[in-house]
Amino acid sequence: MIRPGEASRFLSEFIKLNTTNPPGNEEVAAHYLEALLDKEGIKTDIYAPAPKRANILAKIKGKKRGKPIILLGHVDVVPADAEGWAEDPFSGAIREGYLYGRGAIDMKSQVICLLMAFIELKRQGITPERDMIFLATADEETGGELGVEYMVKKLPWLRGASFVLSEGGCIVEEDGFQHAQVSVAEKKIAQFMIRAHGSGGHASMPHSNNANDKVVRAAHRLIDFRMPFRPTPVVTRYLTALLKGNMIKGHAFSTLKEALRNERFRTFVENHPVYNAILRNTIALTILKAGEKVNVIPTESTAQFDARILPEENAERFLKAVAKVAGKDVEVVSSGPYDSIPSSYRTDYFRMISQAVRKVKGNAFPVLPFLTTGATDLRFFRRFGIAAYGFFPITLSKEELFRMHGLNERISLQNLEEGLYATQRLVELLASYPGA
Repeated sequence: MIRPGEASRFLSEFIKLNTTNPPGNEEVAAHYLEALLDKEGIKTDIYAPAPKRANILAKIKGKKRGKPIILLGHVDVVPADAEGWAEDPFSGAIREGYLYGRGAIDMKSQVICLLMAFIELKRQGITPERDMIFLATADEETGGELGVEYMVKKLPWLRGASFVLSEGGCIVEEDGFQHAQVSVAEKKIAQFMIRAHGSGGHASMPHSNNANDKVVRAAHRLIDFRMPFRPTPVVTRYLTALLKGNMIKGHAFSTLKEALRNERFRTFVENHPVYNAILRNTIALTILKAGEKVNVIPTESTAQFDARILPEENAERFLKAVAKVAGKDVEVVSSGPYDSIPSSYRTDYFRMISQAVRKVKGNAFPVLPFLTTGATDLRFFRRFGIAAYGFFPITLSKEELFRMHGLNERISLQNLEEGLYATQRLVELLASYPGA
C-alpha cells in the first residue's frame, strides 16, 4: 500500500533534480524514476535521443493483447530565477503545508502520482486487462522533439494506444466553487514575428524610415485588433454548464450564443483571462529586438508574438489576417502551427475520470470537458486518432494555477494526497477496463 508521506517525499526529491529546459538534463530524472521502479521489481527502458536527455518507459503486461493505456508525463521544467521566491525553486522545501519548487504543478507532482499509482498496481498484484505503460519524457517545454515526438518514432507501437492520460486539466476552485476540467482539446500554436527594415543613422537626426517606428506601429495595430469570439462545441458545453442560470454583470445567462450578444457579458469575458482565451484566437507580444546603441537608429527591428488559435481555425487564414492588420511596412514570418485534433469526450474513458473524481468529491460534482489554452504532448497522440485527455485530479485555486511558470510555484500537501488517492482510483479503473 502507498505509505503516508511517500508522495511529498518523492516529489521533494524530484524537484531537487534541476531539469530546466533548456538545457534539459532530464537524464537525472529518468534515473531517479528508474530507481523507484526497480525497487518494485518493474523493468524499465531508458531512451536517450541526445547526451543528458532521456525518456523512460515501464510496462505492466496485461491479461490479453490489445491497445495499451499510457500514463504520460514530462520531467523537464521551465527556467526559474530564485529572486522573489519564498523558497529556492529547486529546494523542494515544505513551508506552512505547501511544497515549493519549479515543477510542483507543471508537472512533476502528476508524474509522481502517476508513478505511484502505477507502482501500486504491482504492489497489489493487479494484472491489468491490457498493457499499462508509464512513460516519462523529456523536452515538452520546448516542443517535444526529443521527448514524445522522438518516442513515437522510435517505438511505433505507441501510436496504437487506446488512451493516453497526461496534463492539461485539474480540479479548479474559483470563488468557492469547484469543478473538474478535463482537457480533451488544445489550441494550436501559431507563433510569428513581424520584421521591418529601414535606414540607419544618427538618432539626433530622426527620419521617416525608422525600422523601430514601423514595428511599433504594426505591433500596436495587432495588439488593438479585437479577435472575434468563436465558441467551439467543447467550450460551449463547458461554459454553459458553469454559467447557466447565473447573473453575469446583470445579464441572466441562458445560452452562450445569446450571452455573447450582450455587451456587458462580452466585457466580462474579456476581463476573465481563461474565458477570453478559450473563446477566441489570442496573440501576445513577448519579445522586442532592435538597436545596440541609444544614439543609433537601427536598420532592422523585430517583434515576436505568441499566438494561440482555436482547434478549428485555419492557420494560413489566420496568418493572412495578421499580415493584413500589421500592414505593408512589416513582413510576417511564421514558424508554422502544430496540429491540434480534439478528442471526443463521449467515451468510456471520460466516464471513468468522472467516476474517479466523484469517488473523492461526491456524486454531483461537475466534471466538464475543457479546451487547454497551452500546448501539451497530447497533441502527438491525438494526431493518430487516440483518445488523449489532460487531467490531474488535484484541487488548485485560481491563484495557485497562475503560479505555474511563475514565482512561488507550489502545491498543497493536503491536496497532493487527495490527488494521489484520486489518481490511484482512476488508474485502477483504467487497468480493469477491457476495451471495446
